[in-house]
Amino acid sequence: MVTIELKITCRIEEVSPIGRFLLDSMNAGLVDFNNYSPDYNAAYVANGNAKLAAIEALIHPKLYTAEMMVITERIYGNMDALRGKIDFLEGYINRATGLTIGKKAFGIHEVRSANNRRDVEKLINKLDYLLGNVTNNFAALSAKGYTTAQHTALSTIKTDLYNDNAAQNTKINDRNNKVTANHGLINEFWVILTDISDAGKRIYKSIAKNKVDDFTIAELKRRIRQEQKKNKFTGVVTVSAPPPPEGEEGDTTKAGIVFGDVSVELIPVTVGRRRVTKSNAKGIFEIKSLTEGEYLANFTAKDADSKSFGIVIEKGKTTTLNVNMIAKAGSELATKLK
Repeated sequence: MVTIELKITCRIEEVSPIGRFLLDSMNAGLVDFNNYSPDYNAAYVANGNAKLAAIEALIHPKLYTAEMMVITERIYGNMDALRGKIDFLEGYINRATGLTIGKKAFGIHEVRSANNRRDVEKLINKLDYLLGNVTNNFAALSAKGYTTAQHTALSTIKTDLYNDNAAQNTKINDRNNKVTANHGLINEFWVILTDISDAGKRIYKSIAKNKVDDFTIAELKRRIRQEQKKNKFTGVVTVSAPPPPEGEEGDTTKAGIVFGDVSVELIPVTVGRRRVTKSNAKGIFEIKSLTEGEYLANFTAKDADSKSFGIVIEKGKTTTLNVNMIAKAGSELATKLK
């Protein structure tokens, strides 16, 4: 199949907002456009809007977004579960004798580093290396308490991460291939947009110069990118004590206290880039200049259970999410909160 080259002069995620703005501006001045040429009528606008809907469904497919969200949540859930298992394994390695390699060469640090950076592909590779070393030294480790069940649990996490990463990559490739296969449709829509832009500038240059910018694609791109700077994600993170064990009395009504140094990570489901920040001493976090779209927001801290949320970043708006985390039972933080 011959690949059609894209003719657009903007980022692909900007096609929809530019198209929406031009079509809305044209519709608002349809009398002026129709006076200029009978080609510009309600049917022209309806055709443009139909193509816009098709482009938006192509670039931001709802089913794809929902499926990617589920897979991403599963990946990060397994990464969170891995932390405690690696801590236990490290303890067994440190206590074991007669190992075939040095304790620092097992690969614990590399696994932990990849996990903390949320680098799933590197994590799978480093887990594979670690598990190979564990297998080769299983007798020495089991003598210190490491069990077959623990080993199976680690192997299962690695397999699940591998399968989910493969599924995610397949969906990304399928979506990209679908977009590539529809370059012709995107180009057709772009022809409509450049036509509206050209006509709008000619019409309003003589009768309303203040409207010329509304039909200038370069100006619309500048506005979109300027507006993106206003797209923010912010909130306050608090932490509360874990609920008392079943059958024990405890105060479950205490409000959470502000929680600093919490890692706040935004993972784009469709377009955009991964962003990371930390809550400050007052529990406040803020991430600016975000691409519009859907994200998975992950909140992680050493002594608290992780939390994940699906959020939507909208044009020119601040998305606020206040999060209350629960301290891990038995942790130093949980003891302080009692």
